[in-house]
Amino acid sequence: MSDSRRKQMTRLLFKTALIELMQVKPFHKITIKEICEKADLNRTTFYLHYVDQQQLLDDIINELKEKTAEFISTTTYKGLESKLLSEFLDFVKENSVQYRTIMFNDTNGEVGAVIFTDLLNDVYDKWPVFGDSQKNEYVYAYMIDGVKSIICKWLDNDFNMSSQDLAELIYSLCYHTAQSFPQLPTGGNR
Repeated sequence: MSDSRRKQMTRLLFKTALIELMQVKPFHKITIKEICEKADLNRTTFYLHYVDQQQLLDDIINELKEKTAEFISTTTYKGLESKLLSEFLDFVKENSVQYRTIMFNDTNGEVGAVIFTDLLNDVYDKWPVFGDSQKNEYVYAYMIDGVKSIICKWLDNDFNMSSQDLAELIYSLCYHTAQSFPQLPTGGNR
């Protein structure tokens, strides 16, 4: 086995161990010792690859972001945003272990915001809520957090709604949110 494949396999073992531990214990309570025991590797090996648990978690998050970005970049349904959302929800379902683990341990909301911002960028370009980009930023933050919460609820409820139905609901909520504001001129105040 080449060093590169060995390194990838070792990192995969550590990532898998952390994901499994995070399903039963909050991230901030997981020790390097527990990760090593779960991965059946020693601490020295851990420190050859990672500085600490946070760097390992960041590696998992970055991998999920990359997979999500790759999915989004290869899936295009111009004019059919609910179809894109439905395909994305299928992708989330296929990667549910990673999404559940990351989303339910995403205490500051950063991961969900990055993932869903990338997904919804094309949609937002079509729905400028205000002529004021600062106000748009707040409205979009509201919609991103809403979408993240809906998807977390869907994950928590073991996909009790079809991807297509949930995508149509999300699309409708975002669309109606954007349409509910009167268009204001740039810099306009309410």
